Amino acid sequence: MEYEAALFLLSVLMGAVLFLVYKILTALRKVISHPPWAVDAEDLFYWIAAGIFMFSVIYRFNQGTLRCFLFAGSILGAFLCRETVADLFERILVFLCGIPVKFVKISTKRLLFLFKRGSILLYKYKNRSKKGFKAKRISQVEKVKKKEKQKKNSE
Repeated sequence: MEYEAALFLLSVLMGAVLFLVYKILTALRKVISHPPWAVDAEDLFYWIAAGIFMFSVIYRFNQGTLRCFLFAGSILGAFLCRETVADLFERILVFLCGIPVKFVKISTKRLLFLFKRGSILLYKYKNRSKKGFKAKRISQVEKVKKKEKQKKNSE
C-alpha cells in the first residue's frame, strides 16, 4: 500500500510538472506572436512528448502496469497546480521572457531607422544629381511667383 501511495504522489507531481511546462509554452506564445499553424504544431509536439514522458514514468516505476489512480493523480496534480501557482508562474515567465524580446525589438527598430534614413538620403542624392531635375514643389513655387509678378506688372 505504501508503494501505491508513493506512486500516486509521483503522478500528482508529474501532472503538476506537465502543467507548468505547458504554462512555459503559453508564456512564450504571449511574448512572441505565432501564426495559428505554429501554435497547433507546438501543441501537437507538446502532447506527444507529454504522453511519451507519462508512459515512460509509469513503465519505469510501475513495471508497465497502467492503473487508473496514476491518471487520476496526474489530473489532480495539474488541477492543484492551476489553482495555486500557475498564474504567478506565468506572469513571472512573461516578464522574464519579455526582457530580451523588448531589447531585440528596440535594437532592431533603431538599426532599421539608421538604415532607412541612409536609404532616404541616398535616394534624394540620386534624384538631385540627375540632369534637368526640378522638384515639383520648386516648379509650383516658381509658377506662383510668376503669376504674382505678372499681376504687379499689369497693375
